[in-house]
Amino acid sequence: MLNFNFYKVNETLNHKYYQIPQELFINPLYKNALNSDSKLLYGFLLDRLSLSIKNNWHDENGNVYLIFTRKEVQDKLNLSDKTVTKAFKQLSDVNLIYEKKQGFSKPKLIYVAKIQHQNIELSHNRKNYDYINGDSTIIEPENLRAINTNNNYTNKINKAPKNSSFIPYENQRNYPDNFFDDYYANSY
Repeated sequence: MLNFNFYKVNETLNHKYYQIPQELFINPLYKNALNSDSKLLYGFLLDRLSLSIKNNWHDENGNVYLIFTRKEVQDKLNLSDKTVTKAFKQLSDVNLIYEKKQGFSKPKLIYVAKIQHQNIELSHNRKNYDYINGDSTIIEPENLRAINTNNNYTNKINKAPKNSSFIPYENQRNYPDNFFDDYYANSY
């Protein structure tokens, strides 16, 4: 591991990133209709879209377009022509892009569509990772684990019965007012 370049605790990430919307991986409209290449291509197209906006590339209706040839995509993503063509087709089939021909030997204008959002509620409860399989992600109340309030530092914890010598934890030391108000109950 001598040649491995570790990140250190005090370092910040200063890379440029492509943004790929998470909804492409969970929204039923896109999740199974797009392969990984298509999802990655959409992120590249969004990046190019921001460049088109800066360059004021839009049609007479104010719709922003971009130019990103198949050859450029092949080089950027290291993919074959067939794979790139498939990725563009998948994006077109789910209405995330529209391509307009300009004429012979001119590159197509690509219009990138906004994602059609669906009301998707994700929960990361330990017992419910059904969203991975495409099942419902809404957790029924009976599947939620109760919180043991005796383990949480809130203003309502450890209340001793009358005539008890028990001293609540927050009263054992001197804490500023509202000190425990900012604690959250996470009992894993």
